[in-house]
Amino acid sequence: MSWEIDHVFFATSDAESAERALTEYGLVFTERRVHQGQGTANSCAIFENAFFEILRPFDAQELASARVEPLGLKERIHWPDTGACPFGLCFRPSHPDGEPEPWPFETWRYEAAYLPKGASIPIVTPIGRLWDPLVFVSTRARSAGGDAQGSPLHHSARRTLTGVNIYRPGLLSNVSTSVRWFSENRHFTLTDGPAHALELEWDHGLEGMRHQFPTGLPIVLRW
Repeated sequence: MSWEIDHVFFATSDAESAERALTEYGLVFTERRVHQGQGTANSCAIFENAFFEILRPFDAQELASARVEPLGLKERIHWPDTGACPFGLCFRPSHPDGEPEPWPFETWRYEAAYLPKGASIPIVTPIGRLWDPLVFVSTRARSAGGDAQGSPLHHSARRTLTGVNIYRPGLLSNVSTSVRWFSENRHFTLTDGPAHALELEWDHGLEGMRHQFPTGLPIVLRW
């Protein structure tokens, strides 16, 4: 089975500031949702083939529950204090006729309260690996097309997300095996860096443009 990016998230306790900064630069957040039972809410900017999500705290009790705790979302949301990686990546099958499990990476099942009874999300990042991005998969192929209003960077044409690079402090040799599989197979890039940071690339960076936000919003845009 081949995989492709479904969406990327940034978890933060200061979601309002993050959304405001990204909106001022041109991203348009057109979809919002509360994750009932998970203690989080989101804002989503939709692109041609994927979407970007700002994940924020919504209910402290749900966020600290035994069901949600293995995801490390509380620690990821408060990343400046905990050192946890605030980024997550969801991958989906590239084709609807892809082969089912077994996959070449290990997963564990997260039975999210907002899913139908008996449904679960396969989580790739092992429990307790808070310094790795939270990688998980959707088992259904889908089109993630957006409209012109969802296009970033004040551009009326559609944009396609063509690259995701996550900077991670510490030796890459410490990355969990399952997360490393996605990086080694070029589904995203994992790079040593002085601090956690996320770089998103649209349209293969053909315009040669780049923008890095100030400290506190560890995101770089390339197009």
